[in-house]
Amino acid sequence: MLIRVRYLDGRIDLIPSMRLEELIVMSEIEQFERSAGWVTVGKDPVRSTLRGQYNGPERRK
Repeated sequence: MLIRVRYLDGRIDLIPSMRLEELIVMSEIEQFERSAGWVTVGKDPVRSTLRGQYNGPERRK
Protein backbone atom coordinates (compact mmCIF):
# COMPACT_ATOMS: atom_id res chain seq x y z
CA MET A 1 0.00 0.00 0.00
CA LEU A 2 1.28 3.47 -0.83
CA ILE A 3 1.00 6.41 1.57
CA ARG A 4 1.26 10.07 0.60
CA VAL A 5 3.89 11.93 2.66
CA ARG A 6 5.11 15.53 2.81
CA TYR A 7 8.84 15.89 3.42
CA LEU A 8 10.36 18.73 5.46
CA ASP A 9 11.20 20.62 2.24
CA GLY A 10 7.54 20.54 1.13
CA ARG A 11 7.89 17.79 -1.48
CA ILE A 12 4.99 15.33 -1.61
CA ASP A 13 5.65 11.71 -2.49
CA LEU A 14 4.10 8.25 -2.33
CA ILE A 15 5.99 5.70 -0.24
CA PRO A 16 5.38 2.05 0.65
CA SER A 17 3.55 1.83 3.99
CA MET A 18 6.38 -0.26 5.47
CA ARG A 19 8.72 2.78 5.21
CA LEU A 20 6.42 5.23 7.01
CA GLU A 21 7.53 4.40 10.55
CA GLU A 22 11.20 4.60 9.58
CA LEU A 23 10.73 8.08 8.07
CA ILE A 24 8.81 9.27 11.15
CA VAL A 25 11.47 8.04 13.57
CA MET A 26 14.25 9.57 11.47
CA SER A 27 12.34 12.90 11.37
CA GLU A 28 12.42 12.99 7.57
CA ILE A 29 8.74 13.79 7.02
CA GLU A 30 6.51 16.57 8.24
CA GLN A 31 3.13 14.99 7.46
CA PHE A 32 1.48 11.88 6.07
CA GLU A 33 -2.03 11.35 4.81
CA ARG A 34 -4.64 9.13 6.45
CA SER A 35 -8.14 8.56 5.14
CA ALA A 36 -9.37 11.33 7.48
CA GLY A 37 -6.78 13.83 6.23
CA TRP A 38 -3.20 14.96 6.84
CA VAL A 39 -1.43 14.02 10.09
CA THR A 40 1.30 16.33 11.36
CA VAL A 41 4.20 14.42 12.93
CA GLY A 42 4.95 15.74 16.43
CA LYS A 43 1.52 17.34 16.77
CA ASP A 44 -1.07 14.66 16.01
CA PRO A 45 -1.07 11.22 17.70
CA VAL A 46 1.10 8.68 15.86
CA ARG A 47 1.73 5.09 16.89
CA SER A 48 5.24 3.70 16.61
CA THR A 49 6.94 0.42 17.46
CA LEU A 50 10.48 1.77 16.91
CA ARG A 51 10.38 4.37 19.70
CA GLY A 52 11.58 1.90 22.31
CA GLN A 53 10.13 0.06 25.22
CA TYR A 54 7.86 1.59 27.84
CA ASN A 55 9.99 2.71 30.76
CA GLY A 56 7.62 3.09 33.71
CA PRO A 57 5.68 1.18 36.34
CA GLU A 58 3.87 -1.97 35.28
CA ARG A 59 0.12 -1.25 35.28
CA ARG A 60 -1.27 -4.37 33.62
CA LYS A 61 -1.24 -6.73 36.59
